[in-house]
Amino acid sequence: MNVEALSAGPNLIDKLLEEQQQLTAVERFSQKHAADLEPTQARYYRDLIPLTRPGKGEQYGFEVDLDACSSCKACVSACHSLNGLDEDESWRDVSIVTGLDQHSQAVQQTVTSACHHCADPACADGCPTLAYEKDDDTGIVRHLDDQCIGCQYCQLKCPYDVPKFSKSRGIVRKCDMCHDRLADGEAPACVQACPSEAIRIRIVPIEEIDLAASTGKTLLPGTVPSTYTRPSTRYLNSRIDYESEDDPTPQPEHGHFPLAWMLVLTQISVGILLAATILTNPPAALAWLAAIIGVLGIGGSVLHLGRPQHAWKAFLGWRKSWLSREIIAFNLWLPPLGLAAIGWLPAWPALITGSLAVACSVMVYVDTRREFWKTKHTLPRFLGTIAVAAALTLTVCNSAPSFLLPACIILAKLLIESLTLLPLRSAKASPAKTSAYLLAVPLRRTTVGRVAPALCALGILTALNPAAFGTAALLLTLGELIERSLYFKAVVAPKMPGLR
Repeated sequence: MNVEALSAGPNLIDKLLEEQQQLTAVERFSQKHAADLEPTQARYYRDLIPLTRPGKGEQYGFEVDLDACSSCKACVSACHSLNGLDEDESWRDVSIVTGLDQHSQAVQQTVTSACHHCADPACADGCPTLAYEKDDDTGIVRHLDDQCIGCQYCQLKCPYDVPKFSKSRGIVRKCDMCHDRLADGEAPACVQACPSEAIRIRIVPIEEIDLAASTGKTLLPGTVPSTYTRPSTRYLNSRIDYESEDDPTPQPEHGHFPLAWMLVLTQISVGILLAATILTNPPAALAWLAAIIGVLGIGGSVLHLGRPQHAWKAFLGWRKSWLSREIIAFNLWLPPLGLAAIGWLPAWPALITGSLAVACSVMVYVDTRREFWKTKHTLPRFLGTIAVAAALTLTVCNSAPSFLLPACIILAKLLIESLTLLPLRSAKASPAKTSAYLLAVPLRRTTVGRVAPALCALGILTALNPAAFGTAALLLTLGELIERSLYFKAVVAPKMPGLR
């Protein structure tokens, strides 16, 4: 066929172009994929998710092949994009661990991690508003955003640094294993995005989780024993004897000043009530002073919440959350405290209820299982604040004041606090040594600033000048606030290995 014949009439190409111009983009796409019976990318992940749902005594869990992970962070990017996270928010992390393999060769390995959807999730146990639920059918631990008040206690309870606080929303959020995608037979974002198929979803028998926990295993070297939360994630790794890459310059944690304010002022209030109970004829102003300081302390704690307008929900988790119990206890303390202030009740009922509330405060932090917040560190600090307030109150109210009682208690409290620096001399790395390092190096000025007001107050007390006792009280309060800020900043938060 020559050129003249082709130009004589419309050829095949012209007909196709004419037909294409009559179709919309949606129609062309639909025509192209009319025969597709499953998602286009299904071939990439059909072997990476279970074909059936978990049965009785089973749940979903992540399985991560560390040898296959290349640290490309495609999983992080996909999770961020498909879940619509904030710019500075991430539900999946990638960290680095180093060590020796079975041939004593140096190796570097990356660890990708998200929520481990534990069989006994610490985040759910600690939440005061029941903002977490563990799905009965799949075992997925989901966060209920509408129920959250932004107290961030789940962050303190989780040993894997999973819940993330969203400042713009005032709530905590976390990985939910893309449960809606799984329900439709699609893989979670991280599973679908991983080019090396290092992440998959498997069905985990609860007996397997319990067995791993009972033998004292950990998810990875450097993580807490699995007995704590019984995580469902399984890591596959042929490179053995590696350790997490230690941070050569550990940084202090958040100071949580509203919480420090609440703890110190409520304990000072209880200390004043203790002195009022001991005194034979306590001044009426003591109960008023205790009430004012206590109310200021409780009121300041609300500033810690991301959504303070929903604080009323905090009683819902009283069956398992020490934070919920603490909030309830302090609310039960207010009525006898107010009645004591107006003279309708003696001080001792408010002292008893206030002491119970302080006991709950102790358990709030002990229950996180962090080394620096163990009972041996927390109880002396909290009781010491009560004792300092009581001793100073007794000194002020005594017609023949003596500085010996408050001086001895103040010095004893400073001595107890200084014992946390002893692990610095240890050659073995530990959370206690890291806390000591934080107090001695990054927080050195704050540590000195904690001691200085207490020593100045002691100097004022030795003068036995009642007119200056108010200044001494303010200095001691300042010192206790700084001490409580250090209590939060110097704690070592457990995380997945390699995370900073």
